[in-house]
Amino acid sequence: MRQTENLVRQRLALTTVQRKQSVKAIAEGKIELAEPDSRRAQRYAFQRMLERTAIIGPEADFLPTGFLLQGAERARAVALVREDGVPKGTGFLTGAGLFVTCFHVLPDRQRAAGYSVEFGYRLNEQDNSAATAIYSLDADSFWLTSSEDELDCTLVALGEQRTGAADTALPGQIMLSDRPDKHRLGMAVNILQHPAGAAQQVALRDNYLLARGEEGSAAANVLHYTADTEEGSSGAPVFNDSWELVALHHGAAQDESGTLINEGIRVSALVDWLKAEAVKLEPLARQRLIAALRGERALTLTELARAAPDANYANRNGYQADFLTDHAVPLAQILTPRAAEIAPLRSGETGTGAILDYQNFSLALCAERRIAFLTATNIDGARYININRDSGQPSLLAEGDSWYEDSRIDSRYYLVQSFYREFSRWFDRGHLTRRSDPTWGTPQEAIRANKDTFHFTNCSPQHFRFNQSLQYWQGVERYILEYGVLQSKKQITVLTGPVLDDQWRQYGEAKVPLMYWKVVLRIGNEGEPQATALLVSQANLLDEPRRVIATAQQDKVPQVDEFRITVSGLESLTGLDFSAFRDWDSWQPSPGVRADPLPAALIMSWRDLL
Repeated sequence: MRQTENLVRQRLALTTVQRKQSVKAIAEGKIELAEPDSRRAQRYAFQRMLERTAIIGPEADFLPTGFLLQGAERARAVALVREDGVPKGTGFLTGAGLFVTCFHVLPDRQRAAGYSVEFGYRLNEQDNSAATAIYSLDADSFWLTSSEDELDCTLVALGEQRTGAADTALPGQIMLSDRPDKHRLGMAVNILQHPAGAAQQVALRDNYLLARGEEGSAAANVLHYTADTEEGSSGAPVFNDSWELVALHHGAAQDESGTLINEGIRVSALVDWLKAEAVKLEPLARQRLIAALRGERALTLTELARAAPDANYANRNGYQADFLTDHAVPLAQILTPRAAEIAPLRSGETGTGAILDYQNFSLALCAERRIAFLTATNIDGARYININRDSGQPSLLAEGDSWYEDSRIDSRYYLVQSFYREFSRWFDRGHLTRRSDPTWGTPQEAIRANKDTFHFTNCSPQHFRFNQSLQYWQGVERYILEYGVLQSKKQITVLTGPVLDDQWRQYGEAKVPLMYWKVVLRIGNEGEPQATALLVSQANLLDEPRRVIATAQQDKVPQVDEFRITVSGLESLTGLDFSAFRDWDSWQPSPGVRADPLPAALIMSWRDLL
């Protein structure tokens, strides 16, 4: 902070004459004389006349009541900045989900992971703390800085929401504008801040803009003003009476008379810098910065849930082979025996290089059959977030069943809506990775995962009874998740897919599989890896036309009519490589178990699944 104070003191020496003139004009009630630039004064006055925001004169100082409402709206965008829980300063959200603060508050990209920003930290009408929302910062998505001795500014992407209600709208935003009619010397300034890490405060009256550094001088990019601020105010937005941003507060120092004077970086200087930097950025970062300068806002959780899946697939983590500690299960190894049959990506990748990553799961498509060989999903029960099917929001927040194509792969390699429309009398669009399975992590990650399961690449033709009745396929999924993982808070991996062999039923140009399989991988209570393999057939259902099935009672444990099968038996049936977990099999058939075509046993109780 000492460096900032020295910088402010040096620049104050360059604005001494102008500050004294402004103080004299304000004291004499002749504020209009404080601004030496007549053209700027005219533009400012005209803009205020258009807005009719204030009546100010020697004996009148009125503001419309809307002034308070506008201020409250701006306050939503202002946050307390902390590093490892310790208050560091103030900052605010601007367009495109970018967060603005001072460089000396957040100087290091590597340290950004330890920072958090808390919106809504204020006292309400009863002097009680209001509900807040804490976010992380995502320096990997966007990071841009100007050093403390230049513009003392850091722009970083707002990260995931850590705490606060999942249905809380994103904070407001404060526009960055280089319009020349937003300030004149002698005007009042208003500052929303977290002084000394306190609940949000506002400095309103008796705060005056005294000086603007002369063009070409070392003070050209700053404004000097009086206001109550403290060491936690750095990064606070400085506004005019129309609540337009005029500066980024970054420090204060005593002037030649011992008066404490504040300094802020002019927003016009920030905008000029950002425009110059934009052309140097990578395309995605450039696009985001341009969106910020245009004032485009980030999406709320509700809007994210309703929107199509994020087309920037590079931000998906995909299935993690080492998810089960010390027991890696590589997806590429599983697919190797049938790698030549995997559909290629538009980018040219083939074989096991053509695996599609989504949020918390991955899959590979069979080019000939136009269905995934399998999907591989990691489930973290301790971080699970329930997603409502109708709204797509975390923890019960309209999406319905909208399905999407994946731009990374030609749609001729998977069944799309035209197939399901033509054969809707028999088939539902059935999830392979169950829509609830990958919905863990932050609320944004859970929404992304839920949306990702609605890609047609994750879809398979499942008979309506097979897909909807709890007596069949979805029963085992509910048991594994709701009645298994969440009670013990364990991590599991689920592999699931169709049996793509020579047994199928023709519908149009599609060869619909007759059987589906699932393997659940987990670490047992004694630390031993375990695998449960299941198999179910829809062959006997395919001649039955659609009819209404009663809605399942959600408070009842579902019934399961599926078969337990050995991992090695399933391996031979699918033609995949299960060697990574073949020896984990938690079930060995007794001599009397049905063995046609493979050893299998009807599941009679929930314990049979373990």
